[in-house]
Amino acid sequence: MRDLYIACGQFATEAGAKSQNVARMVTYSRQAKEKGCELILFPELIVTGYLPPDQVRPLAEPLNGPTVLALARAAREIGIAIAFGMAESHPQRELIYNSLVVLDAGGEIVGLYRKVHLWASEKQWATPGNVVPVFHVAGTACSGWICYDTRFPEIGRLAALQGADLALVPTAWLGPGDEWELALRARALDNSIFVAGADIISYDPVLRCYGRSMIVGPKGKVLAHAEPEQEGIIDAVLKVEDLLAQRKRVPLLADRRPELYEPLAS
Repeated sequence: MRDLYIACGQFATEAGAKSQNVARMVTYSRQAKEKGCELILFPELIVTGYLPPDQVRPLAEPLNGPTVLALARAAREIGIAIAFGMAESHPQRELIYNSLVVLDAGGEIVGLYRKVHLWASEKQWATPGNVVPVFHVAGTACSGWICYDTRFPEIGRLAALQGADLALVPTAWLGPGDEWELALRARALDNSIFVAGADIISYDPVLRCYGRSMIVGPKGKVLAHAEPEQEGIIDAVLKVEDLLAQRKRVPLLADRRPELYEPLAS
């Protein structure tokens, strides 16, 4: 890893209005680039909004659909990596996933994560993923997960064991804000990694989300956070010296005792 300047963008989506939501993402991507950022992360299902199950399914798109193509073009034109959440359809398998898609600054798909732990209503439209990938973007080994996955420490540990230095976490956090902050900071501290979480804003009283985006360092310290319901971007520089110093001070992965952990997977 090298020093990396990143941003998280959050806003209240227009339900189902994909082109308008993508336009907002492009605007915030330009703003992040103007500040010097190399990567911007957007929330879970930001393309469509976090909607009831019957509304999500018909809005799903394949990875070669118009949304990804438009954002790939924007990434190339602006010169910034763009990571975002969307409902991804898989025509060959007739499946839909709650996905994190990561485009590099050339507009190529370099990362894809499909949500492993589905929240209650998501089970009505999405198929769970089964891979925690590590991919490289902006010179950094990255992984990621989505929202509810944050409550499962195994996901963060799998990412760290595969060499991730940064986790990208799009979310539509329906629970208390202090639980979101605690879980995000814990995953960073547990694994000595940077964690960036982008939270959607939703005024739906049933699916209420406040936009508590946050960037956390490997010691669990909050480097940047958004104010609830405030649209815009937050940003922070991820310093490699902080990562290396924490891993030297607390060698978590080296001191593991995996021979004792078998019951965890049974």
